[in-house]
Amino acid sequence: MDKTVVFWILFGGVGFAFALAVQMRVMVALVLRRALKAWQPELEDRLKANSVVIAAANRGPLAADSEAWLSDAVTYLRDHYPLPLGHLRMARRYSVILPVILILLIALGRFGLGVI
Repeated sequence: MDKTVVFWILFGGVGFAFALAVQMRVMVALVLRRALKAWQPELEDRLKANSVVIAAANRGPLAADSEAWLSDAVTYLRDHYPLPLGHLRMARRYSVILPVILILLIALGRFGLGVI
């Protein structure tokens, strides 16, 4: 196979994986926000629910000075939705790594292989 074809197949695959990672971040966060809203109607506020989802997705413990409602909501998500939180962590990781790989592939295609 020609190196141009191999390059574009790799580039398309990595680009598609990046698009899926971004989509996964959005969709999982949306589902977790809706779960929070169903659990506590006062968490209907999107900013509040986003802060809970972000805090729950971080692996470390909450800050000691965090509010009680935040701690309860984070505990609820971690107890009832561990798999979606794991998926969110994975999607976050890939949505940071894959753009770097795309840039490296562009540089390789331009300067190394001469296909761009």
